[in-house]
Amino acid sequence: MPTILILEDDASTRDALAAMLGELFPRAHVIGARVDAGPGLAERDVTLVLAELDAVERVRRRLPAGALVIALTREMGPDTLLRAEALGVAASVRAPATTQRLRVVLEPMLGRDGASRALDPE
Repeated sequence: MPTILILEDDASTRDALAAMLGELFPRAHVIGARVDAGPGLAERDVTLVLAELDAVERVRRRLPAGALVIALTREMGPDTLLRAEALGVAASVRAPATTQRLRVVLEPMLGRDGASRALDPE
């Protein structure tokens, strides 16, 4: 069963994302944490991390090894996408995230219900 980690400081945004992901991928385990989560972040067994691009930049070295990172970003211009690529982001979702946007980006990685991963991280 894949585990999705949502890194978001705003509790209501984190809860809304968790609800959408739980509905889309009922077999996935969805957990949330603040961006400034302690040093134990890297020890979590996580399949996929969903976070704003600025947060990814701040915590990239503390993310779980092998986890796919999906960036949430309001800007999808070339500079932003190059920045995401330089950070090793697997994909980007335009913020604010919607159920449809999350489905289109994450379903190929997690499978239709989140039961299995379609992609293995390199």
